[in-house]
Amino acid sequence: MKTIEAKELNATELTSKNMYEYGISVIEDRAIPDYRDGLKPVQRRLLRTADDLHAYANTKTIKSARITGDCMGRYSPHADSYGALVTMVNTEYAPIFGQGNWGDLRNDAASSRYTEAKISSIGMKMLECMDAADFVPNYTGEFKEPVIIPTRFPYFFVNSCSGIAVGISCNIPSHNLEEVVNAFKALIKKGKDATIKDVVKYIKGPDYCYGGKIISGPEEVKALYENGEGSIRYECEYTIQKDRRNWLLTITGYCPGFSPDTFIKKMMELIDEGVVLYVNDSATKDQTCKLEVMFKNEEDFESKIHKHLIKSQSYRYYAVERTKSTSEEKDIDTKIISTNILELMQKWLDWRREVETKMCIAEKTVYETKCWNAYLRLLASKHVNIVMEALKSKSPVDYIAENMPQIKGTKRAVEAAKYICDLKIIAIQQIDQDKMNKDINDYRKRIADLEADINDIDKVVSRELDKLKVFYRPRTLKIE
Repeated sequence: MKTIEAKELNATELTSKNMYEYGISVIEDRAIPDYRDGLKPVQRRLLRTADDLHAYANTKTIKSARITGDCMGRYSPHADSYGALVTMVNTEYAPIFGQGNWGDLRNDAASSRYTEAKISSIGMKMLECMDAADFVPNYTGEFKEPVIIPTRFPYFFVNSCSGIAVGISCNIPSHNLEEVVNAFKALIKKGKDATIKDVVKYIKGPDYCYGGKIISGPEEVKALYENGEGSIRYECEYTIQKDRRNWLLTITGYCPGFSPDTFIKKMMELIDEGVVLYVNDSATKDQTCKLEVMFKNEEDFESKIHKHLIKSQSYRYYAVERTKSTSEEKDIDTKIISTNILELMQKWLDWRREVETKMCIAEKTVYETKCWNAYLRLLASKHVNIVMEALKSKSPVDYIAENMPQIKGTKRAVEAAKYICDLKIIAIQQIDQDKMNKDINDYRKRIADLEADINDIDKVVSRELDKLKVFYRPRTLKIE
């Protein structure tokens, strides 16, 4: 019988090690978004899955159950991702367009078998630069998923996001896209001399789609952006008017943190106290926010009702930076970032510069190849007799390399000769030389433009930011 020797284990060390590993996995795989694309892993996988299914903005919607099912099967097998999909549909700048009952502040979304979805126009903008993405194998090695989506849309800065990990939590406010774009352009102009003042000059504060207003002063807003954490106080939008002997409170905008159900519950308690006469949820399909409260005395509003219309939200800018490990194709290195909004915006701009440079270089290579191939076809057309003689020789490639003008004696002579040899004689004879010359000139012009863009990549970043104007929306959350 084999004897098993007992080993002593330090419970503290074992627990600490396991909790640390668990905490990191939660941060990496669930809770905290990446500052570059603003997405948590499950959201990134859902967008990738919708892309795999070709559920694009210009196509029909497909069953949500299909998207979430494929997402779990391909990339995220550990849990149902429908809750994340609902969040992506109901967010301020939604990358997913939903059809059906997706819920609201008062009601939950219908089951995934009853709703349909596809990538929105914003989501399509986020997928524009997928050629520049780094991919890693999924958990089975059967599919590839992006480490990060190289989006041109500053989703992290315009989308509200909260997440709780082990020992770390984030609560990132939503901002107005136009304000964010203007701030980015100011930072590009200022460069390393940019300060937090250049940010708050344009980003006046958080912005949410349900209205309300900010009652915190500019210094409190500045402190949030400067420190990377802070608190902002909000107030619902409302009007008060005399209705015969009583007073009518009409709430038309719900501030962040405000729960209509909780408010109604509080008002029902005041009805029992004889302060409030009735409360009515009078919102229509076209009017998301509207509550009416009838109360007896004007003095009761300030002392007993108004406090329920004021909410405070604490924010903390936590983000991660995911990169593909060089050691193993499948490994992901994750760095936790906790800083102010200025540094995060500067880091986003640096990343955009890298992506846009990569995209320009790749496109330049494509056009250089097109230009070179067009030039060789034109050359073959002008010297079709040499090509025909080459085909009669024992070594056509060598014959063309040694006899074709413009390529004879060059470093790429053999390469060019091989390309010409692969052309069909009838195709060479049918070439329109004037059109080919025009194509070559167009290619050269595009190459020159791309070289100029590479040398002034900030111009490219600004140009792409300007294209986001089609997604601008008026500020909804007012500033007092």
